[in-house]
Amino acid sequence: MIGNAIMLMFVGMGIVFIFLVLLNIAMSVLERLTKEHTRKEESDLAEAELARKRKKNKKRRVSGDTGVQTAVISAAVHAYRNA
Repeated sequence: MIGNAIMLMFVGMGIVFIFLVLLNIAMSVLERLTKEHTRKEESDLAEAELARKRKKNKKRRVSGDTGVQTAVISAAVHAYRNA
């Protein structure tokens, strides 16, 4: 009885081990098949991120010095209220 249990345990462990090895092989094959697509997608994402950062930096430069703008607006409001 104990011998059958031990044999069943090793058969089960063997089946799980074989399944995991096959799963690992399948994932490696899938990685090799999609490597070019993944590389292209990563470069596209990097370009999009770079374009987004450039656009954000451009907006900052266009808006100029917000401190100077705030001072000018405050002076204009003050002049209007005192007039």
